[in-house]
Parts: sequence; C-alpha cells; structure tokens
Amino acid sequence: MEEKSISFRGKVRLISYISFALIALTVFSIVQSVKVKKYEREILSTRQRALISLDEYLSDIGVSLEKAVYVNSPEMFSSLSTKLWRDSAEAKNSLSELPSSNSSIANTYKFLSQVGEYVMSLQRKSMNGQSLTESEREQLLALSEYADKLSEKINNMCYGMQNGTFSFEKQNSMFLKTDDISYNVIDEMDDVEQTLSDFPSLVFDGPFSSHIESMNPKMLEGKEEITKNDALKIANKICPNEELNYTFDEIGKIPCYVFKGENCTVAVTKKGGYPLYMLNSSFAGEINVKYEDAVKIAKKYLNEIGYTNMRESYYFTEDGICTVNFAYSQNGIICYSDLIKVSVNLQSGEVSSFDATGYISCHTARTVPNAAFSADEGKEKLYNGLQIGSVSTCFAPTQWGTENLCYEYVCKTQNGQHLLVYLNAITGEEENVLILLYSDGGVLTK
Repeated sequence: MEEKSISFRGKVRLISYISFALIALTVFSIVQSVKVKKYEREILSTRQRALISLDEYLSDIGVSLEKAVYVNSPEMFSSLSTKLWRDSAEAKNSLSELPSSNSSIANTYKFLSQVGEYVMSLQRKSMNGQSLTESEREQLLALSEYADKLSEKINNMCYGMQNGTFSFEKQNSMFLKTDDISYNVIDEMDDVEQTLSDFPSLVFDGPFSSHIESMNPKMLEGKEEITKNDALKIANKICPNEELNYTFDEIGKIPCYVFKGENCTVAVTKKGGYPLYMLNSSFAGEINVKYEDAVKIAKKYLNEIGYTNMRESYYFTEDGICTVNFAYSQNGIICYSDLIKVSVNLQSGEVSSFDATGYISCHTARTVPNAAFSADEGKEKLYNGLQIGSVSTCFAPTQWGTENLCYEYVCKTQNGQHLLVYLNAITGEEENVLILLYSDGGVLTK
C-alpha cells in the first residue's frame, strides 16, 4: 500500500498549530502564576494589616484600662468603656484574620470578649451613680497588665515582620531565618496563649461572664460527637458565601471545630454540631438599615441556623453595628440565661457576628413550677407609685448560677423613668429592679 506523506504546507501548518498552542499555554501559565502571586500578596497584605491592627488595639486597650482605674466621673468612665468595647471587638476581628492552624486562640478571644463586656457592666453601674470598688479597680489594673503582656508579644511579631525574621506560615518545618533567629505566627500565637494561661475569672452581668463559661454546657449533655466534615457542612450554612477551611480544634468547656474563610470565622461544637459563634471582618459605613429591620434580619438568621423560639430584648448600636440580645422562649416563658448575641451591619444589612455561648451553656427543657399567685395579683405587691405596663413570665438568672420563675413588669415612674421589676412567682419577693436606659445607641439596663 502506498503511504501518504504530509505535504510541506501541511507540515508548516502543523508546526504553526503546535507553536501557537505552546505559546498560548506559556502565556496562560504566566497569567495564572501572576494571579496566584497577586492573590498571595493580597493574603499577606491582609495578614500584615491584621497583625499591625491587633498590636495597635491591644496597646490602646492596655492604656484605656489603666486610665479607667483612676477615673472617678461617670462621663469619663462611660467614654473609656465605649472605646474599650469597640477596641476589643475590632481586636477580635483582627485576630480572626491571622492563620492559627495547630493552635488555639481560645484564651485570647476570651480575654478580648471579657474585657469589652466587663467594662460595659461597670459602665452601667457607674451610670447608676455607684462608684467602683477597690476590688473592681484592682481587676481593671490586672486586665491592663495582661493587655500589655499581649501587646508586647504581638509587637515583637510586628518587629519580626519588618526585619524579615517572621513568617505567617510554617514551611516544611523550616522558617524564614536571619542570624539564626526565626519566628512564625502559629508558634507565636501558642506563646501568646500561654501568657493568658493564668488569666483570672471575671464574674459580671454579661454573656461572657466566667460563671457561664465555667458551667458544663447543658445543651451538649448526651450528644454524640460529629466529624470534622459534618461540622464543615454546618459551617457552610452559617457563612454560605465564604470558602471555609478547617483551621484548628478549640478546647475548653465547649470544644469545637473552627473554620475560616477570607472574611469569616465560624465555630461549630464537636458534640451535637451546634453553631457556637461567627465573626465577620466586614466594616460598616453609612447606616441604611433601621433597628427594627436589623432585629428581623437577626431573628431570621437565627432561625436559619437552627436557633428558634428566640425573643429579642435589648440592643446597642456602635460604629454602624447593631448588637441585639436574644433569649429563648419556652412556651411563652422567657429564659434569660439562654442568651444569644447577634450583630447586624447597618450598612449592608448582613449579620456580622453572633455568639451562642450562653445559650449552649444553659439551654435545657425547664420544669415550670406552679406559681403561688397570678401576674395580676402580683401587681398588688409592687410600689403603688408605679404605672404598670406589660408583664411577662420568665426564668431570671441569679448570681449563684441558678434561676427563679418570676414575673417581669415593665413599669413607668411618676417622672417618666422606665423600670423592669422582677417578682418571684413562688415567694412573692422582689428579685431585682432594673432601670431602662434609652439613647440613640440603643437600650441598656442598669
């Protein structure tokens, strides 16, 4: 059989096609390489900014806490408390941007959370005309010293970042080295955690109070442990627009898997697979969302991630972020210990964070005791100078970690001040009286 040979023109055409394909492949590879390097530079730049910001916030927190020790006027203490609350929240956002594989940031996160909530609890006391006790001032000073220790650690990392002795990642067990000195963020964050290993407990009126964190989480009793992959599926429902990756196991009273994306950090409990917290690093600018709509957004979000029958109570707005407190409602009875805090970005209308630590720690099916008298009969036990509005039945927490069945009366004084009066539904004794504070920033109690 006669063989067919390729013509000269065909050979030229074939060579041209191959050359074109090689050139196209080379160009594609170069473009992809440029994109990858650009992406890596963007990630590095984000982490560098986060580390520098964390250093600045911790430094400011230490200074503000020390100032608060010596402040005596409610106005100045209120200003410092607001700044501390804001700085601690921003520090947590910066912390979430840092890689922390094979490490835990539980202690650091807890410290920043407690600082913000603790000073706000003292602010409510100060606004009520009560002076800080010496014990509380000593506690503030101790917190300042811890903040300074953390700031020193983070500042050293920033210095290493500038002189080239610091890396954000481990690289095959080898680090970037200069003069036999090497650092990486994972080991350094482990060192930071050790700084807080003896961090004292804080007990105060807030969702991050140590008396809640020290409790064995009731909601997890008898629950089976889920796999990391199942936890990731749950995390993806919490932040559906993020590409989340597993980062580390968080230890403590509520062990959980932690996942991170470009802007979002999510924790899912190992037992039961419940969403524990979420942090989003987005910032708010112009306010486009009303408080009422923010509450609807927050409640819808809780329903979507599995927390139903939640009732909003008080809220606070700061820097375009509205934080709403939700408590569980059991057949119309409010369970205030089952607390979830949800923050909504008032510019975008997106949920920027939530924390269900109080809920998971305390949530259980309550046995409701028989009340000794009705809510209407209880009105006769209140001061007759009060104008009584609405009334609810609730389980009110005590300072000893227990709770009592109470009637919650929303009242108004003769001079227009709004109060909440809690009457024990079994004994008839007044359990507590809270003053409602209304401002442009929200509603708080003291």
